[in-house]
Amino acid sequence: MESVASRIETAVARLGPEFLEFLAESVRCQSVTGHEEPVTEFYERELRALGWEVRSLPLAGSALCADEPRVGQRANVVAYRSGAGDGLTVLNGHVDVVPPGDPSEWRESPFSGHVRDGRLYGRGSVDMKGGIAAAVLALAALEDCGAEPLRDIRLELVIGEEKTGVGTRLMVEAESEAPSAVIVMEPSGGHIVPLSAGLQFFTVEVSGMAAHTSAPWRGVDAFEKLLAARDRLRRLAAARSDSYSHELFEDVPTGIPFAIGKIAAGDYPASIPAFATMSGRMGLRPGEDPEGLRAAISAALESLAEDDDWFRDHPAAVKWGNAGLRGWETPREHELVQSLVRAQEHVVGAATIAAFTAGSDAAFYGGRGIPTAIFGPGDVALAHAPDESIAVADVFTAAKVLAIALAGAA
Repeated sequence: MESVASRIETAVARLGPEFLEFLAESVRCQSVTGHEEPVTEFYERELRALGWEVRSLPLAGSALCADEPRVGQRANVVAYRSGAGDGLTVLNGHVDVVPPGDPSEWRESPFSGHVRDGRLYGRGSVDMKGGIAAAVLALAALEDCGAEPLRDIRLELVIGEEKTGVGTRLMVEAESEAPSAVIVMEPSGGHIVPLSAGLQFFTVEVSGMAAHTSAPWRGVDAFEKLLAARDRLRRLAAARSDSYSHELFEDVPTGIPFAIGKIAAGDYPASIPAFATMSGRMGLRPGEDPEGLRAAISAALESLAEDDDWFRDHPAAVKWGNAGLRGWETPREHELVQSLVRAQEHVVGAATIAAFTAGSDAAFYGGRGIPTAIFGPGDVALAHAPDESIAVADVFTAAKVLAIALAGAA
C-alpha cells in the first residue's frame, strides 16, 4: 500500500503546474507595502474557489491603524482548514513586497512572473509569495490525496510586514485562539529555522554649529560628532556580540548584528553641517527584553559627554523606530521542529537547521513563547534585489515538506 507521504508527494507533483501559475499570477499582482489589495483580492478569490473557509480581516477599526496609510483599503486574508485532532497550527506569510527600484536594472518587467530556466522572476517571488504558494499547494495536496493535517490550520496572509508588521499584529489582536505552533514561510533557503535574533531600530540625531567651509574652525562639525556616536554604538554592539554565542550562529560573525543603513548631514556644500542623523539597527538576543537594549543604547550615547564637552550641552538624541522585535528560540526537540526535520529527511534525504539574524513577523509569535519555526523556499539574498527569482523546484519541495509535516506522515 502506498504510504501517506508518497501520496502527498504524488499530489504535489500533479497539482504543481496549476500552482506555478498561481504563484506567477500572485507576483503579477503588484502589492508594495500599503497597496496590497491587488494580491489580497486575488488570494481571497482563489482560496474561496478551492472551497475553503475564508474571511477578510480589515485593518480599519483596529487600534493598530493609527499610523498606517490607506487604512480603509487594506486587509489580511485568513483561511481555515479542519484537522484530525486538537490544537491549531498557524501558517503565516506576508503579501506585501518592497518597491522594485529602477526598472532598468531588471532584465524584464519587475512584476512579470515569467518562468525561465526553471526559475520564476519578479518582485516578491522570493519574499515571500513563493512561500505562500508552497503553503497553499501543501494544503491543496493534502485535500487532493485524502490526508488530514494533525491539527486545525489557520492560514494567515498578512499585510504590512516590510514596514511595521501590522498584519500579523492584527492577527494576534483579533484571533481569540492561541496557536499550538506557528510556521512562518519566510525564505529560509529550505532550512528549518527554530532560532531568530530580534532587533531594535533607532535614529540618532546630533547637532553642531554651522560655519563657512573657508573657516571650518569657527563651527562645530555635526558629522564628526555623529561619527563619534556611531563609534560608541559600534563598541557597545561589539561587547554584546562577544558575550553571546549559539551553535546555530557559528557560521556568521555575530548572531546579533549592528548596522547603520541611513545617514545624512548638513544642507549645503559650503557650510559646516549643523545637524547630522543616522538610522540603523542593533540585534537582540533570543529572549532579551528590548527595553534593556534601549537603555544600553541611551547610556552609550550619554557617555559621549565624558570625552567631549560639546555633548554636555548638546546631547545626542535617540528615537526608536519600533517597539523592538524580540528574538526567540524553539527547542529543537519540540514536535514542531521534529515534524519538519522528519519531513525534510523523507523528501530530500537530510534535514538542515539554521538560524536567522533578520527580523520577521515570527517575532510576534515566537517572542510570546509560542513554538515557532521559519521554513520557506528561496534564497533571502535575492529578495529586495533586481531580478528577484525563485527556483520552481524549491517551491514544490517546500510544499512536500510542509504537507508531510502537517499530516505527521513521516
